[in-house]
Amino acid sequence: MSVLNNFTVSIAKGLRRLRQSKELCDRGSGLTRKQHGSNEQSLKMQKCLIVSKVTRYEYEKHSHDNIEDSKLEKILRKRGSDYDAMISTHREQKAFEESVARNLKDMGLEVEMASRLTYNEELINWCDVVVPCGGDGTFLLAASRVRDANKPVIGFNSAPHKSVGRLCLPTWCSNDVKGALQALKEGRFTWMRRSRIRTTIKSEPKVLDTITPVDLHTLHYCRYPPVSNPHDSPETSNSPNFSNEESNSTLATKVLPFLALNEVFIGESVTSRVSLLRLQIDNGQWTHTKSSGLCVTTGTGSTSWHYSINCLRTHSVLELMKILGEDFNVKMDSSLEKAREVTERYNQKLMFPADSEYLAYSVREYITFEEWPAPRGLRVRDRAAAVRVRSHCTDAGLVVDGSVSFPFNDGTEALLEIHPEDSLMTVHMDDKLPY
Repeated sequence: MSVLNNFTVSIAKGLRRLRQSKELCDRGSGLTRKQHGSNEQSLKMQKCLIVSKVTRYEYEKHSHDNIEDSKLEKILRKRGSDYDAMISTHREQKAFEESVARNLKDMGLEVEMASRLTYNEELINWCDVVVPCGGDGTFLLAASRVRDANKPVIGFNSAPHKSVGRLCLPTWCSNDVKGALQALKEGRFTWMRRSRIRTTIKSEPKVLDTITPVDLHTLHYCRYPPVSNPHDSPETSNSPNFSNEESNSTLATKVLPFLALNEVFIGESVTSRVSLLRLQIDNGQWTHTKSSGLCVTTGTGSTSWHYSINCLRTHSVLELMKILGEDFNVKMDSSLEKAREVTERYNQKLMFPADSEYLAYSVREYITFEEWPAPRGLRVRDRAAAVRVRSHCTDAGLVVDGSVSFPFNDGTEALLEIHPEDSLMTVHMDDKLPY
């Protein structure tokens, strides 16, 4: 079995385990009933906002200042891109979006469409429900700007033959859009809450004004301009000044306008550069760390990047089992099949319910030599109620759901936490045809 298949099977089994224990769906439904004071499974959808996926063709067109298609084709073919496949995929995407819009209009509903470039607060406030059409990336984009915990986001996977779309409705909904919309209208679903991460930034007032979002999906070059820092020299760049590090009398704060449904990543923009971060888990002591960055995730994101960072591979577990048997005389079944079973059981424990009130953090490629970390004892990964991060980086970013990035350089601090009022409302539907 390939590594990809191992991942897919482990994640699928983990999600099934969560659902069977009712931690994923029933608890989400219970939270909704508690907040709304009703058991009613009704969905107000008179005004629907479709959020469309930006196709590769649209991205290239926008990046080349909307030049003529004939000129764009020459540029892309010269570069080695498969222009025909790009156009075909673009047309399939737009046809799917039009199908969803047509079926909604046939039901007598009002429909507006928005792309990444036109999706704004005015449209969000106008609609009753946000309907992203794409994959998980489009769903994350749509969800990140919805602040109202009672406004549902319900996504369609526009290419179920190419991607899984774990945040979207089941595959049968993409193949039968009319039937899926009818099922939603008739209340054949379960309300579900997904926790999201609120990020509060603290820094000097003049620096706070420069912490503005950079859309990573609409720029070719995604590095921040160099940061002027008088303390930054070859002799001191790897030894940041921690004096007066607890003083915050002159610092200002602001809450970032984006909520993270999957994860928040913090680290240097150039991946080969070491990220110097100070971490405080819950109300514990501050710890100096060197690493390749920090990933803080929700229960929803625990099946994504968090899982990829921390999951074990079967061959690694097999080697450990053989060492225990050969070098430590531990009697055990060290077959490949048993190693797969142990691996799967370990990996499934990395995932936790989407409505969990806890975060999970992972320090990537944690450097543990000489005096680092200081003090020692910080776990490379764990769960927490809150994570506080102070940057001592020179060109770092705080990235929300891999989509929007904020400058996060020396002296800037971030508090990552979950609040019930920030949760995202969505639905869960049966993976099989409901009729």
